[in-house]
Amino acid sequence: MDLKYVLIVEDSKRLNDFIAATLKKNNYQVEQALNGKEAYEALKNSSFDAVILDLKLGDTNGMSILKTIRIQNKTLPVMIISSLSDDETKIEGFRIGCDDYLTKPFMSNEMLIRIRRMIERNEQLHVPQTPVQEFLTSGPFTVNIAAQSVSKNGIEIPMRKKYFDILVYLMRNPNVAIPYRTLYENVWGSTNIEATALESNLYVNINSLRKIIEDDASNPSYIQSVRHVGYLFNPGNTE
Repeated sequence: MDLKYVLIVEDSKRLNDFIAATLKKNNYQVEQALNGKEAYEALKNSSFDAVILDLKLGDTNGMSILKTIRIQNKTLPVMIISSLSDDETKIEGFRIGCDDYLTKPFMSNEMLIRIRRMIERNEQLHVPQTPVQEFLTSGPFTVNIAAQSVSKNGIEIPMRKKYFDILVYLMRNPNVAIPYRTLYENVWGSTNIEATALESNLYVNINSLRKIIEDDASNPSYIQSVRHVGYLFNPGNTE
């Protein structure tokens, strides 16, 4: 049986080491991160089967890391472990996209059961896990995933979240014609929409995004239309 690879993001070294030892005894492979910087480095360089994520980290908030993960990876199992037990924090965690929320202190057996179930549910989707990047650069654009900000040639470009999500998805798939429905499902997370309405909604949002990022929105060079298929992100100007 293949060992499952779990990232532990917890700023208490004592607790981090305890979780790591518990997982190793139960046939998990682990990587440990004590702060946000180490977490992003690990997520960038490796693919994990699950993430255990504390919220109170020394250099960042765990919610920011969760947002970064979810923008790029909708299925990676993430369990928050936190001393924060108020309903508002829990609801925010689930809204952003955590799969489970465990309040400190917790029993190690309960943690193990929850991790195993998260991984088993995800395996049923048959979706391969990929590394997560904090920054994404393509052509003149640089995206800070955690901060949800975009710059072009070093100048920040304000934009609505939906435009940001569209741009990030296209940038992660450069020079590939993304079908209308694929783009819609990955940005809106919905499949229950008629094709004509779906394409019309995309058309409106893509045109608005072009006005923000293109040198000439009437003759777009970055987000190109592929007739009867969808849209393609071209990192370089086509003059």
